[in-house]
Amino acid sequence: MKQTRIHRGLLDRAKLSSAPKLAAKQERGRNGFTLIELLVVLATLAILAVLLLPALAQTRQNSQVIQCQANQRQLIVAWTVYARDNNDKLVPVGSLAYQPGSYYAEDPLTIPQLKPGGNLAQFCPGNLQSVQMVAGHYYTNWIKAGLIYPYVLTPVYKCPADLSKCPYGASPTFAVPSERTYSVNCFVGGMQWWNTGYKLFRKLSDMNRPGPANTWVFIEESAACIDTCYFILDPAHPNLWFDSPAVLHGNAGVLTYADGRSEVRRWTDGNMISDKNPQSPPGINVPADPNSGDLAWLLSVTTVHN
Repeated sequence: MKQTRIHRGLLDRAKLSSAPKLAAKQERGRNGFTLIELLVVLATLAILAVLLLPALAQTRQNSQVIQCQANQRQLIVAWTVYARDNNDKLVPVGSLAYQPGSYYAEDPLTIPQLKPGGNLAQFCPGNLQSVQMVAGHYYTNWIKAGLIYPYVLTPVYKCPADLSKCPYGASPTFAVPSERTYSVNCFVGGMQWWNTGYKLFRKLSDMNRPGPANTWVFIEESAACIDTCYFILDPAHPNLWFDSPAVLHGNAGVLTYADGRSEVRRWTDGNMISDKNPQSPPGINVPADPNSGDLAWLLSVTTVHN
């Protein structure tokens, strides 16, 4: 009996000494994750990522649209102030014929023709498709040589969504990031009167028809065709995109009117969006999609018949 009691006492003490270890082990088991629980957590995170990533991408796109609109608003304010400072005259906008091509390798800030009063002074000189200009040491000075630059002094000439390089189609080792996304309506201050049958606005006071609220000034231009700041449309050719808008915001682009209002325009012309162009270079002379009203609408806010 005595031995039995002693043996039982030893067993009880052994159980008591092992009880804390067992309790700790059980507690660790309760606080940890099983493999199944971990897999459930990972699957949940993956589902959340799939749901949230499009929203984050949309948020980023929206912020780029807002910044693009802010850029163009700054430009339109500078454009208006320039006219007020120059007897109501709109800042000139030069086509390829009004660019100092023989000077593309030189510093545009020293070219007399580009200085205020010069015969080639304009909104923003240069040609983004010129290898000589883009490869030159003074590439970033061409925007600074523009008549409007003293009124902005900030990098507002490029949409944040524009990741293009120029010249368009050049080797990646040679091409450089484009300095500019925005171009100007060729009938608003154009140095070349593209079609004399339609009104060329030379002064703010000229914009009585169709009115500042119905005449666009700045537009995002496709990287495939952007060269000068002179964006060509011709009401006499209502089925042809001479130049093409950019589609940097989900098949949409920003344009700004003479009254200072900016607008996000969603384009539907598949030929223009996809650059279905039978000619070369790309981006120009694109036949309009007959099922889309994009070109007709843009022409309606470009100019009016004389």
